[in-house]
Amino acid sequence: MKLKKSFAIIILIIAVLFLGSCFSIPSVGPSSSPFGSLRQSASDRASAEIASVTGLTGLSNQMMFNMMYSQVFFIGGFGANFYELEETQGAIWRVQSRDEDGRTSNVEAERALLKKLSNGDEWWYLAWRADGDVMEYEALMNSNLQARKIRYYNPDVKRVEETTFKETAASGSEDAAPREPAVSETDMKELSAYSKGKETIRVNSGTYTADRLEWSALDEEENTTYNYVWWVDPKAVGGLVKYEWTKSGSRESISGELYSVKKGYKTKFNSF
Repeated sequence: MKLKKSFAIIILIIAVLFLGSCFSIPSVGPSSSPFGSLRQSASDRASAEIASVTGLTGLSNQMMFNMMYSQVFFIGGFGANFYELEETQGAIWRVQSRDEDGRTSNVEAERALLKKLSNGDEWWYLAWRADGDVMEYEALMNSNLQARKIRYYNPDVKRVEETTFKETAASGSEDAAPREPAVSETDMKELSAYSKGKETIRVNSGTYTADRLEWSALDEEENTTYNYVWWVDPKAVGGLVKYEWTKSGSRESISGELYSVKKGYKTKFNSF
């Protein structure tokens, strides 16, 4: 069995994503929804219906999905296709961050593979829950897990809406899909370079015999080392059981665990 994404490259991508995201800045905190300001800017329009018709609401949801994609599909530094899911199978992650003052905040991230299509595309469900806010999307992804379109419920106008990403849009623009991860044929045995042995790990979803993998990155400009520890068991849904992120000389930390798993997911937004 081979990984569909380069382990080393994905970790580097995640390091960048985390350092530039709410997860890596606990003072802002994952409990502060990264979607709040965008949603507020849309609701401040004269009319939610007009905003929806003119694309303003859809644009905000598009931007919100792009941020969610980096958080949910790369939870803990492992891509969603490291270990393939079965149709209708998914998992919920509980993630806690701690800031320099020792304050903690919590979020839930959920992803599930809803349906595989004959052309290689897949429908996925993604959700993010923080401070009572819930963001849910169904996304049509290609074989590289790059989004083609998304469907979501717009509470302002009380209907399901759909946004299609423009293939010709410049990377990073508001109407471009989130950047697809690098793809390679990395053999599973290459992970052994990061292995520190097996450990028995107990999390809410169960008990696993997991490989402990450790990886560090030095930020020479800040003279700071970022440390990652992953506990991985191929028998777990998605492979990743638990992870920890720490920063040298800092009290900041992030930890996450595979909280629950489920099979039998169905489309909520009549996507297929």
